[in-house]
Amino acid sequence: MIVRPISLSCSVLLVLTLAGCADEESSTEVVVGLTTNMAVGFDFYEVERTLKVDGAVAESELLAYGAGNLLLPAELRVPTAKDGASIELSIVAKRLGEEEPVVTRAAATRVMGGQSLLWPVALDEACAGISCGANATCVKGACVDPFVDPSSLAAYDPAWIQSAEDACKTAASGDPAIVVGQGQMAFVSLTEGEVVPIEPGPQGGHHVWLALRVTGLRQMGSTLKVSGFYPDIDFKLPPFSSQITLRKAGDHCEIYGVRFQVDRGIPVADVRGLPLDVEFTLTDPTGDAATARTQVVIAP
Repeated sequence: MIVRPISLSCSVLLVLTLAGCADEESSTEVVVGLTTNMAVGFDFYEVERTLKVDGAVAESELLAYGAGNLLLPAELRVPTAKDGASIELSIVAKRLGEEEPVVTRAAATRVMGGQSLLWPVALDEACAGISCGANATCVKGACVDPFVDPSSLAAYDPAWIQSAEDACKTAASGDPAIVVGQGQMAFVSLTEGEVVPIEPGPQGGHHVWLALRVTGLRQMGSTLKVSGFYPDIDFKLPPFSSQITLRKAGDHCEIYGVRFQVDRGIPVADVRGLPLDVEFTLTDPTGDAATARTQVVIAP
């Protein structure tokens, strides 16, 4: 099965461990919780991030979806810093092959000795294309001061990432759900018992192009399992699993171009005209999951 990436909101967890002048058992942390309501791999493809401590560059890196290192969430550890040290974070998100940023974000705070704090930083869709002045950054469509007083930050709790919203999993998206469709280049509705065409694959076998419409599950890193069963001949097709990325499409997310081989382990002539029960299970990195089943008929 080949799965083509489809729609993205992302969550990045950058853990900046900053051990101050306290003893080894007392840690000082600033945990950057970077989120976005845009689709990674679609709305933007790569991220340039720069971290400064007391004005000096501590880390600078380019992360790209195609390279496999823009995997969200992620952790970043930076050099130690003293109590009161300034921290500046710059994020520039771009599309593939384009120099003009889709969205930029600057953020600044200070180290608080003996405190472990969560520092929320978001890449907002409302900020796409907005350029702010040198001493401002875009948040929710408005240019604001990038500095956040550390006293206003909440204590760090690693569980925050489990409930963090992204492009596909929001408070409004409800319980996890899947709608099964078909299509190689777009989601097309599929009715129960519909006759579906099959085509030969480049490496042998015959397949049908399937698609999913998804709500309530993370945009990145979900695992898709697909299995099939021919009830008329009591034959089970071997299941396939793949890690996928969803495409944002209005108030839901989608994946299309799911190539499922219908004659694996059985001659194609034996399955033409037969009903095929197909089951999809999609599980996201938080453990939330949804399952959907439908029956199609292989074209004679």
